[in-house]
Amino acid sequence: MANIKKYISDLLLEFERLSYDEMKMCTKEERLLYLYTYYHYFNADSSKISDISQGDVFDENSSDRIAGIYIDRDSDYEDVDIIVVNYLEDEEFDFPGILKVFRDVEKTIFAYAENRNMCRKKIAVLLGDDDYKFTEERPLKIKLITNFNPKTAVRKRSILNALNNMQPIHDYVTYQISFGYDIEYEILEIESPKEYVDEGIITIDQADNFVSFGKESSVIVNISAKSLKSLYELYGYRGLFSQNLRYYVKSAKVDENIIESMQEHPDNFWYFNNGIILICEDYLISETSIILRKFSIINGGQTTKLIGETEFNKDFFLQCKIIKNKYLDEDERLEFISDVAEASNTQKPIKNKDLIANRIEQRLLKKQMANEGVYCQIKRGEKINKKLYPNAWQNTTNEELGQFLLSFVYQKPGTARGSKQSICGNKERYALLFGKTYNSKFLCDLLKIKAYYKLWVKKIKKTDDGYDPYKIGLINNGMYFMTAIIGVVSKIYYHPEIVENINECVLSEQKLELVSQHDIDHSIFQCFEEPKNQFFAFFEYCYKHFYGPGYELFKSIKNGQNNYSNFTKINNNYSTYIFSQIVREYRNGINGADRIFLDSIFYSASEEDIIRDRNLLEKYVNVISAEMNGSSDVPEELIIKLKDELIIYRTNICKEKHIKAYEVFRNLSCDRIAKFAPTTIAELKKLRCLDENQINRYGEDIISIVLDVITR
Repeated sequence: MANIKKYISDLLLEFERLSYDEMKMCTKEERLLYLYTYYHYFNADSSKISDISQGDVFDENSSDRIAGIYIDRDSDYEDVDIIVVNYLEDEEFDFPGILKVFRDVEKTIFAYAENRNMCRKKIAVLLGDDDYKFTEERPLKIKLITNFNPKTAVRKRSILNALNNMQPIHDYVTYQISFGYDIEYEILEIESPKEYVDEGIITIDQADNFVSFGKESSVIVNISAKSLKSLYELYGYRGLFSQNLRYYVKSAKVDENIIESMQEHPDNFWYFNNGIILICEDYLISETSIILRKFSIINGGQTTKLIGETEFNKDFFLQCKIIKNKYLDEDERLEFISDVAEASNTQKPIKNKDLIANRIEQRLLKKQMANEGVYCQIKRGEKINKKLYPNAWQNTTNEELGQFLLSFVYQKPGTARGSKQSICGNKERYALLFGKTYNSKFLCDLLKIKAYYKLWVKKIKKTDDGYDPYKIGLINNGMYFMTAIIGVVSKIYYHPEIVENINECVLSEQKLELVSQHDIDHSIFQCFEEPKNQFFAFFEYCYKHFYGPGYELFKSIKNGQNNYSNFTKINNNYSTYIFSQIVREYRNGINGADRIFLDSIFYSASEEDIIRDRNLLEKYVNVISAEMNGSSDVPEELIIKLKDELIIYRTNICKEKHIKAYEVFRNLSCDRIAKFAPTTIAELKKLRCLDENQINRYGEDIISIVLDVITR
């Protein structure tokens, strides 16, 4: 295919621009592998090219045909994908032979579980990693990618139907094929994305058979499956799913049921299926046709894709709700779309990160980053135009930003690396990360840590002399540990008074709490003329002073344990061994050569910047332990009464507003308020245990409770 060859050529130039040599000597099959994985798994993020090459296990002389092994982060259960490549020049597509390849690959992979020696070394290394283990909770996909294109849609559907009819040996294995134009369509979504379909026509079962609702006249109709198939074939990759919470994500068991229903029981499909929901700017009903303008499917992408790609003889009907957006204000429109999508029934479980995709804070985040020249993906399957965002730091996802915030600001790098799903899946953590505003330059600098850290790791792997036996293993798994280190160093740099407060603390958790605050409202780094050299020097500084010595301490205590992956997934390892090194190094503040070096790295904050930092700290303060900042003169019996009254108040508020207890105040906050018994809002703020919203909503009530208890 001419376009596939062009895209491969463009990617080769991108690799060369970033000094990656992996594609220069590749075969055509391996280059197709790189093209597919670059777009499909890594969303054209050039900072992740090293991750692409890590999954490459291609060997043209191997009989197992396995070319790559990757984790599909956009799937429901982060499936492990085994990739087979079939690159054709003038040969025919040998479909019977391909079916045999699927079987052979499945047998090879599962034979590894029984005997590691039967598997190629590169495959064994990847599958031996905990991240690549597959079970019923983490399915395995065997996927063929090819530049071949079936000449007709009928031919394509017949191939896919035959593949669907060939049951894998194991229950939690599925087979998939991506043809040349499937790959091209994914690339096209990145190069030229559309927000909706400009105009399209669907057919309903009979004239005037619809139910209208609302002043805007939204309707419910029964639409022809064949007309929906036509829409999919025309616009499936050109805006049809742009307003959906996510793009299609395969689920074998559910997909099989839908396919069986449309092929074996078409007359009952209307009863068995939830149908689809469209949202549009306008529509016109003419007899049995509906002309839709500026529309997208907001729910039912799975059903639509399967109808579009499955061969069936008899037309059938399914329910379709056509919603005409009734709001003029853009924010209200977006919130309406989000509410409809979240509330709609689905046939496949929606992930938490799907549910938050259209929320106003996510849309605002996307817009904020776009204004800084950064593409922020907030929806699974959403693609990036790398021509508009060519630098590695210019693209990210909301989850990735959450990981960096969790590491840098809140000092939980283990959670950031080992529990990414909690970024959007845990309500309290989501509110902690995204319920705040952040300085745009600050966010961009976090992404620069990502981009230059990956380049630094690549350089170390090529130049390391082996003097430090732990270095490669630590830095290969330690991006979020490094980010947390930089977070502490920068906070101490900008707020040297923290050092005195840290020295007053007895417990290490209290010390960590002092720096686990959102308190930087400006850039982190200077505008470097040679950013790569400056970042590399800074990473070396942090490794030499804190990361390396911290791990040495861990090794001396844990008697030789050296699983780097597990080490960097545990917050306690960071706080006990790494953070303690920073506290020890800076116990008298940042002085001498350290000060000179850091002055060359960090942005020079103005007095106005520092004032904004302090305002942030007051507005968004995290809870500080009740034991900190001196003793209290409040009698013990009064403290106990105050705690009881505060808990009763919180319970009543939770029941009344149907909210979680921590949204009113946490237990530590309750302990702190009871201990110091503030009698004014100013005194309550000084305790630094409630954020601005909590003080505005509940502060007066809390003060009233305190006054009532102490005057009884």
